[in-house]
Amino acid sequence: MPSLIFAWIASIMFGVEAVSGKLTSKHVIQNPWFFNFFWTLSILIFTIPFALWNGVTLPVYWTDIILASFFFAASSLLYTLALYKVDVSVIGSLYNFRTVITVVLGALFFKEILTLNQYLLIALIVVAGLCISIDERFSLKSFFSKGVTLAILGVASSSLMAIFIKRSVDLEGYWTATLWIGIIAQIWLLPTFYLFKKDVLVSTLKQYGVTIATAVLGVIGTLTSIKAYAMNVSLSSAIIAIPFSFFIAVAFSRFAPQLLEKHSWKVYTVRFVSATVMFIAAIFL
Repeated sequence: MPSLIFAWIASIMFGVEAVSGKLTSKHVIQNPWFFNFFWTLSILIFTIPFALWNGVTLPVYWTDIILASFFFAASSLLYTLALYKVDVSVIGSLYNFRTVITVVLGALFFKEILTLNQYLLIALIVVAGLCISIDERFSLKSFFSKGVTLAILGVASSSLMAIFIKRSVDLEGYWTATLWIGIIAQIWLLPTFYLFKKDVLVSTLKQYGVTIATAVLGVIGTLTSIKAYAMNVSLSSAIIAIPFSFFIAVAFSRFAPQLLEKHSWKVYTVRFVSATVMFIAAIFL
């Protein structure tokens, strides 16, 4: 299925992008508001030529585009703020909650009836999700940290974004929806300028360059994910939620722990088993 190909590409790109973003937040850019704004702006700039080449037009139906752009802006901002506070091996796995939220939203807004099996799978995902953020203290309290809360809110925004993206693409076409969602999302983020305006002039070429490089990964991930969502929201969401960043983080912890994160094999085993349970349950959900 073509939608699955796009979803797999998006999943891999987002995994590498997450690692690149974490490295940037940890070693290059200290202000998350600055990083997020120019991260999304760079993605928009790279998207414009593709959209113009494919004959983008002015939208006729604005409601879904505006809503998709709002949740895109919210999800990107919440994700970036969480990235500064949470291990990349955790934040990537938390996106398995997106399937649960999508199913629940479908039940709330589209009157879909959930079966007993679906309720049990949702409960299983929630329990496994509680174990995702466990560290060497092996305390579930870590799940209720500020960083994890921001990540969960970002997942919820991402789920809503996916729904309105699908509707936007159905009404306006892929490129028109993609471009205008990105443009309006950047407008939503404009007020955050006051939180990083001093950083604009003092930032180095290296900081801008790293942000642009991260954005390239994001462009590929965003364009392919929108294409996947436009064809199949539920299955695409499950595939895109695969935490490729987790496996990269584990590799870094073995060979270059000072760059990303460092935990014991016990911690990573618990996180891996939890992420696997969440993913499999999400597939059946």
